[in-house]
Parts: sequence; C-alpha cells; structure tokens
Amino acid sequence: MTEIESTPALRVSDADRSGTLRRLHNAVALGLIDIGEFEERCAQVSGARQPGELQALVNDLPAPGAIAASAADRLELRGWLGSLRRHGEWTVPTRLALVRRVGSVSLDLTNARFTGPVVVIELDMVRGSVDIRLPEGASASIDDVTVYGGSARDRRKDPPADGNPHVVLTGRVVLGSVNIRGPRRPLLRRG
Repeated sequence: MTEIESTPALRVSDADRSGTLRRLHNAVALGLIDIGEFEERCAQVSGARQPGELQALVNDLPAPGAIAASAADRLELRGWLGSLRRHGEWTVPTRLALVRRVGSVSLDLTNARFTGPVVVIELDMVRGSVDIRLPEGASASIDDVTVYGGSARDRRKDPPADGNPHVVLTGRVVLGSVNIRGPRRPLLRRG
C-alpha cells in the first residue's frame, strides 16, 4: 500500500455543505426534484463527513452553472436602515435574495403571482426582522435559516407540510427574527 492510498479522505467543511445546499435549492426551484426529496437530501447534508457523501446527494443534478437562469428568475433586494415592504399584486421570482442591514422586511405574498411552484428566499439580514405572509394552502420551510441572537418561527396554526407554493427560506439572520404568517383574517364588525 502506498502512502497516498493510506491517507484518509479529508472531511467536508461548512462551505462544502453550503455549496451542496445551494445546488439542492436550485434543483427544487427548477422542478428537478420535489419538495419531499429536497427535504430528505437537505437532512443528509448536515450529517455528511466525506466529500463522496455530499457528491452522492447531487450526482443526478446538473453541475453548478450548467443551467442558465434568466435575470427574471432572481431578484435581489438590498438596503441599509429603514424598512422594505412588498404587498398587493406583484410577481415573485423563483429566487429572492434579501440583503439588509439594520432594517425590516415585510413580504405579503397573499395576492402575489408566482413564477414557479417553489420560491427560495435567501436571507442575509443583520439587525433586522423578516415578516412573510403566505397565501392559504402555501407551505414553508425555515429549517435552513441560521439565526444568531433571534428567532425563526412559523406562526400559522396547522401549516401544510406540502403546499403550493412552497417557500424555502435559507441563509442567516443576525440579531433579528423571521416570522411566517398566514393570510390576514377579516375583522369582525358588530352591527
């Protein structure tokens, strides 16, 4: 046995895991894998120790950069200080990046038009909160959000596990919160 053959394989890093998660998010956003398979593979990413284990999770998917997406498929909203609010009728791309510093984001998706069955929202928030209001029957996954000094909660009662659209949140929130809510309920008026 040579010295090279006896050297153990290197372990994977957090950056390797993040790259694999990005490929899985792209695959589900493009409809290459379904939600169940996406969540199953994502769960295996955190337990992977060797590069081959990560590669096995994306072997049947196109290589990074192999699929050219149009600019309309991704929207990046950046800002410092203040708040950002989207509501009413608007078109939600398959990928939405929120990059904010010291500010809040409020997205009301109840009357929005979706370009696909899955929306991936990438978070890079520092000292700010994200409030997302989903339409009836929509599902959401906040499992891939890393929160430092805050919280990430789905505040809906009995949210569907596999709805349409399915919103996948990923990324990080530092000193802030993520709240998922359902559609607003009409106020009861007394006559």
